[in-house]
Amino acid sequence: MQSSRVFFRYFAFGLEILLLWVLQSTPKLMPEVLGAKPLLLLAAALSFSVCENVIPSLVLGAVCGMLSDISAGGTVGYFAIAFTIVCFVQASLLDTYLNRNFLSGAVLSLGSVVLVLGLYFVFFRLFAGVPESGALFVSRFLPRMAYTFLTFIPLYFLNRFLNKSFF
Repeated sequence: MQSSRVFFRYFAFGLEILLLWVLQSTPKLMPEVLGAKPLLLLAAALSFSVCENVIPSLVLGAVCGMLSDISAGGTVGYFAIAFTIVCFVQASLLDTYLNRNFLSGAVLSLGSVVLVLGLYFVFFRLFAGVPESGALFVSRFLPRMAYTFLTFIPLYFLNRFLNKSFF
């Protein structure tokens, strides 16, 4: 009985990842706010790491990162590594030092979103010599960070419900 509940929980997580990947990668399907679309898979990976233990969080973060890399048009690389690391660190911090609740998860997720997208900007825009990169950061990356964090909130409650239902 317990193993079937675990199977259905991870099956539901897999369906959620697939649906969010389609939403994230289909042009003009997700509304843009201030010209920016959210990284739905980053928000999902962070919500998984708040609700799950370390190893499942690491695996789900790696899957979300690989799918984000694929939908970004490049090879698997930056997002897969970044999502895996932030999900592992967040789940580890929540296991050892912090309480697993919405406030702790939200603060850690906000920091993770800023870190992942900020480093992406530094590595792929700033170091690449994109002209007017400061204006690009303010006009595109800050709204994307905010929008990604705002999508974390409903995904957290959805994943917490799935975790409690299929525990």
